[in-house]
Amino acid sequence: MYKILVVDDEPRVSTGIKNFLLGSDLHITCVETALNGFEAIDYLRMDSFDLVLTDIQMSRMSGIELMETIYMEQPHLPVIVISAHEKFDFAKKSLRLGARDYLVKPVEQEDLLRVVRKVLNEREEIGKQSLELSKRQRQADKEKSNSVSRNELLMELVTERSLTKKDYAELMVELGGQLSGHYFGVVSIRLDLNRGGFSNREISLQDRKLLKYASVNIVEESLSEWNGLAFNGFGNELIGIIQLNEQENESQRFDLRSQLHLIGQMVPMNLKQFLNVEASVGMSTLHPDVFMLPKLMEEANTAAEWKNIHPNHKVFYYEDVIARENVTIVEWMATVDDFIALLKASFDQTMPVGSDSVISPLKELAKKEELFNSYFGMLVYRLYGLVLEYGHSNGISLQRFDPDTYFRGADGEQKLQMLHEYIQETAIVVKQLVKERDQSILARIAGYIRLHFRNPALKIQDIASEVHFSTAYLSYLFKQEMKKNVWDYVTELRIEEAKRLLATTDKKRYEVAYEVGYESPEHFGRMFKRYAGVSPAEYRKEGQGGAG
Repeated sequence: MYKILVVDDEPRVSTGIKNFLLGSDLHITCVETALNGFEAIDYLRMDSFDLVLTDIQMSRMSGIELMETIYMEQPHLPVIVISAHEKFDFAKKSLRLGARDYLVKPVEQEDLLRVVRKVLNEREEIGKQSLELSKRQRQADKEKSNSVSRNELLMELVTERSLTKKDYAELMVELGGQLSGHYFGVVSIRLDLNRGGFSNREISLQDRKLLKYASVNIVEESLSEWNGLAFNGFGNELIGIIQLNEQENESQRFDLRSQLHLIGQMVPMNLKQFLNVEASVGMSTLHPDVFMLPKLMEEANTAAEWKNIHPNHKVFYYEDVIARENVTIVEWMATVDDFIALLKASFDQTMPVGSDSVISPLKELAKKEELFNSYFGMLVYRLYGLVLEYGHSNGISLQRFDPDTYFRGADGEQKLQMLHEYIQETAIVVKQLVKERDQSILARIAGYIRLHFRNPALKIQDIASEVHFSTAYLSYLFKQEMKKNVWDYVTELRIEEAKRLLATTDKKRYEVAYEVGYESPEHFGRMFKRYAGVSPAEYRKEGQGGAG
């Protein structure tokens, strides 16, 4: 049940502790022994342990240094110190590094059993508490699942264009018949949550989440007269579905378009009044078919995006948008997105990137100054953002790519003439930045390890210091990108070098062990067999690895 590591440079002591613990009633199934801190670290990097017992005074790496490494790599692993030294400084430093107890040799078996039992019981209790916490969390998640699934169902209704009538029927059942109007419309509400609440100050991420949650309730209440449903969209967007019904008496029927305008004015007004949150609203057209909700969602988004062109307005109606322009802002944004993706895909090519797909539409808008400037700005600032995304480079001034600098003083026609060159220059500089990025921090890490893997005293702190990372982030980044942890990489280098020496030299086993970073030939033999599948002697005898 429990697995323990005993570290002591006196084999008699570590073997005695091992046999005593295995014979106890503590359900200890495995006890490994290490003769020094370096062997202990190898064990800890290969397997999971529940407890470490270590001596303080050991050659090459002291128990204090071992504890420092454990603290950096596995901060929750409990350690008990067993030492012949009664000095208070040793005990104090051990406890500061997280030691659960400090025992002085010769240790009474009853004391050892009491301390180990206490630590293992604490570890088991922590596990039980974690399990109970997980159960409570699952229950809380279950209680929230209704609102979450409602949000997901409504999002599917307004975004999924391939739903069949059967799919819609099933969704309607799951939603409890909440959609039953004669006419449907979609409202896209864009919240400004940088400032808000009645303190009208910059707000934290957590407060923004609370404001968004409260805003959903305000919007749904605002739409209640029209059987409206409100739910979360992406980012700071809320989405509303409205359902308008025709009155039986035609003469009493309130004009549908007038109702749309009333909704458009009421939503931002109520958000401002009750939450002090600024919002802009995009309104779709109305349609009698619920199957058209995804199309209506696109219309609402298209209308809402006109806030970028008319920042002083709050409400935008799709009918007004299409009446003014044939090329919608959503289509233009999609064109820019496609162009940026094409540009990124061309980074490994020498040919200049084609720019007609974005320059031609702008030529058609050249006589409409306000619209041209808006669309032009969206494109060039996306390109500038791409430059900044790949960071700063030695010897390259990125400031010159700031559109305010590059196009300063140019009118519409001049901007069009300069745009092709701006795109090509942007592509060239980003390619150069990408090339520099490829000589990345991971290459530095791997290079440092290749230079120092033969050093038995190599620690993760040394590697992290080389690249100015924390040990935790270094471990995370290396595992994520290299698909193996740092110490697997170190050990693989050591074993591969050992294979080469065994296959191409007559060096003895202990000489090979020392040369590749192991102070103990016995420990080297165990590590070699674990990774190579055979002992060093068998590997040499069978001639495995030939040239490698």
